[in-house]
Amino acid sequence: MEKIRVAVLGCGNIAPVYLKNLKRFGIFDIVACTDIDLERAKSIASEFSVPRVLEPDKVYDLDVDIIVNLTPPQHHYEINKKVLESGKHLYTEKPLCSTLSEAREILDLAEKKNLKVGCAPDTFLSANIQTAKKLIQDGWIGKPFAANCFIMYGGPEKWHPNPHFIFKKFMGPLFDVGPYCFTALVFLLGSVKKVSAMGKITYKERLIISEPHKGEKIVVEMPTYVTAKVLFEDDIIGSVTVSYDVPATNLRGIEIYGEEGTLIVPDPNFFDYGRVLLKRHDDNGFKEVPVINPFNYDNLRGLGILDMALAIKLQTPLRASGSLAFHVLETLYAVYTSLQEERFVDVKSKAPDVPLLDMKLLREVLYI
Repeated sequence: MEKIRVAVLGCGNIAPVYLKNLKRFGIFDIVACTDIDLERAKSIASEFSVPRVLEPDKVYDLDVDIIVNLTPPQHHYEINKKVLESGKHLYTEKPLCSTLSEAREILDLAEKKNLKVGCAPDTFLSANIQTAKKLIQDGWIGKPFAANCFIMYGGPEKWHPNPHFIFKKFMGPLFDVGPYCFTALVFLLGSVKKVSAMGKITYKERLIISEPHKGEKIVVEMPTYVTAKVLFEDDIIGSVTVSYDVPATNLRGIEIYGEEGTLIVPDPNFFDYGRVLLKRHDDNGFKEVPVINPFNYDNLRGLGILDMALAIKLQTPLRASGSLAFHVLETLYAVYTSLQEERFVDVKSKAPDVPLLDMKLLREVLYI
């Protein structure tokens, strides 16, 4: 298959794993990378043998198929729009944009120009969550009726090199790690219909422990403990809790309850965390389920870009799509509105149906 030419815009904390994996995937030619900090871009380019480093505004003029946007969230709308206006397919880190109106504009522009939009997170493409979806489809737990998801930890100021933006407006754990919860749950259970939520700012200031900003304080603008009740399609009831305030917990990941059994799915924030466990009502205990694509048991952030490349070349389904990201973004805003206004909030959009990965096709182009 002809190589897919890619440029990476943004060389911050998440860039190395993306570049590592784009190198591992057999169909990409990484043409260039760029960052507002050109020295950082040069360092990343040297580490991953990227041939060119450009000024950020020059990346849109490149002869590439896909531009990958790894910049901070507040820049997504402006950059995503420029990518599409330049005639390139777009893959962006979460969120798609900062507001629903911006996100809708981006999707409408892509449709007008016949371009594809992909968006993180793509961790729902992991072996664990794909296996869980197959188990549900095949009826191993019967009809699902409820689910829980927890992502709680002590906070990014302990490890992130630049954690300031994560505590600002329309970030916090809801918009930072919430997309992992809701993307996985929507993939497994279907669209969200309505939500109700509560949240709080537990600590009004956070002390940065990580370098290079160790000792600085961050004023917190968003709730750092959020819990939401969620109604999915088919009246499945869910509960999602995300927090930066919980340094120790036994609750991490997803549990899905069906009429004939229970399914435990590892933390959707990762590709390589934990096991898939199943207990049917007549079983003595939980049993580990072998994953359906074991070569994928690794940190493969960027797998959504590979799936997008195949969608471009072969007209196969786009799984980590802008449409899915839009539904998740609307759900996050519904949660935030609910905790602010103390009421139920409806979610109007519908998530697209997302098929399981085509493992035969992936094996032809994935070298790890």
